[in-house]
Amino acid sequence: MTEQFQFPRNTLPNIHLVFGTPNLPDAQPELMVKDIQALGETRNSENISASWDYRDDQKCLGQVQIDQHIIQVAGLSNPLPQEVVDCTIHPSPWPPQIKAAMRQHKAHLSLVYAGEHHDPTEKMIALYKTAHALTNEDLLGILNENAWTAHPPADFLSPVKIQSYRREFPFKLWVGYVKFFVDEESYWLVTKGHHIFDVPDFANLIKPGDNPEEIINQFINIFYYIYEKDAFVTAGDTLEISKRDQILKFKEVPEGADFLMGPAGTLVIEEITAEDSAS
Repeated sequence: MTEQFQFPRNTLPNIHLVFGTPNLPDAQPELMVKDIQALGETRNSENISASWDYRDDQKCLGQVQIDQHIIQVAGLSNPLPQEVVDCTIHPSPWPPQIKAAMRQHKAHLSLVYAGEHHDPTEKMIALYKTAHALTNEDLLGILNENAWTAHPPADFLSPVKIQSYRREFPFKLWVGYVKFFVDEESYWLVTKGHHIFDVPDFANLIKPGDNPEEIINQFINIFYYIYEKDAFVTAGDTLEISKRDQILKFKEVPEGADFLMGPAGTLVIEEITAEDSAS
């Protein structure tokens, strides 16, 4: 599915809102400003603006500004390209009925970050604040191309939930875990979306008997280490997990496995022994 087009198409932070009817949200700029203001994080409404360059029943183009953040908004009363749907909804970790509903969307809004803020978490929060102001009863889901994943609205766009993303990184929403099968029993498990946070993606070859949930938890712990400490790791480096008495080694993606590569590179993670690390 990745051979016919470049994916993700845009490596800037972006999300797509997909709707169950062909009608785009009737979002009035002044009401969007009030909705964002009501989130309670921007003291002055003059720091928030929303405008449409063009809008009719079939398409729209506009912009939202929240303090230093600029979000470009574009919509069409058509589904997203099938390749985008396949690469986001299909690998997402939701029940089949939720995925089926998102697949059957009739219209979409694309939100792309175009501001200059330095913090990637704040960039994503700005996207979700804008999405909050564009939500209506027809919203079926939020698709994240960079992370190869999607999720239903649920309460993920609520004020309380959006504010929580600073305290607890929402891996389930902003990072994808994709399987590339080698044979019927073995597959590569690779992260998607780390590049948004200036972290390389990680990959691990899952074999019979391995626990993929443990590997995902390992990915999360390493992500936190690199992201919070602004650490730099490269192929050949090792990392000792003292609580588990583990030594992990970072390796280059093997030849012929370019499908694992992310926009900021991908590191294969393998567990090694103390003897291996000393050699």
